[in-house]
Amino acid sequence: MDKNKIILNGIFYLIITIIFIILFIKEKSIGEWVRIRRDAFADRLVTRLGFDGFPFGTFIKKAIAVLESLGTAVILVLIIQHVYLGNFVVPTGSMIPTIEPKDRLFGNMVVYKFSKPEREDIVVFKEPIQNKVLYTKRVMGLPGEKVAIKDHHLYVNDEMIKEREYLAMGALGAADYWIVPKKGDTVEVIPGSDYKEVMRERNIDVDKVQKYLLKNPGAVEQLLPDLKFTVNGVPTGMILDVIHNKKYLKDILAGQKLTLKLDEDYYLTLGDNTANSFDSRMWGFVKESRIRGKAFVRFWPLNRISLIK
Repeated sequence: MDKNKIILNGIFYLIITIIFIILFIKEKSIGEWVRIRRDAFADRLVTRLGFDGFPFGTFIKKAIAVLESLGTAVILVLIIQHVYLGNFVVPTGSMIPTIEPKDRLFGNMVVYKFSKPEREDIVVFKEPIQNKVLYTKRVMGLPGEKVAIKDHHLYVNDEMIKEREYLAMGALGAADYWIVPKKGDTVEVIPGSDYKEVMRERNIDVDKVQKYLLKNPGAVEQLLPDLKFTVNGVPTGMILDVIHNKKYLKDILAGQKLTLKLDEDYYLTLGDNTANSFDSRMWGFVKESRIRGKAFVRFWPLNRISLIK
């Protein structure tokens, strides 16, 4: 991992942690300081509105006090969840039997600021399909590795993963093998044809194509048939981040080949419910910056509280 990034992350977490320690130690004095200024603001507002001495003026003061307390609590919780301990729900059965639908998990939001994801880590990431939903999957292919599915097993660098079987589903199942892209690799995105004529016939433009792809996961192969990806000249899986870049998508639709030098690592992520999981086999790779944290504790339902691995 880049040393400069580790240093910057270390400085950031040191500052944030010191601030929380100060807030904890000085809680009473800080709370009193905030209360005095909050009440002074409420008094000025009520006076300016002309409600001083009226019941509605008292209501406004109480409402401001409640809103300030709630706002402070929400802000602190959001900071903690984003920086230290994420709170996630898994809506589908893609990770059965490890994680059941509706399980709630805590995620370690610190670990990947100082280290790389490892094989078998269960990660929470922002999916590259619609670019808005958080997925929970298991990292099974690391940057630079050769991955393939043969005889109901995943092979990494020609070695069989014995922990679980994988159906040969999606684009990975149909390929001989993929190379997981890594930082510094040259990736080519090769259109199957000039799609402009199809767009012209259907009276659609780049914006409409992009919106359609984002609303219809899995539609890339239908709308952009024969779209191919290579890494260092070797055919590989999809890197769907290109569809979120309007310029890249415009060039692809015009039938132009894209040549990109990657500035970060990518990962192959698969569900433990290997016969029924919408994962990297279908939609390709996850870039490192999409990974939010490492899932490590199930805290709901209460009868199944446990570490997950």
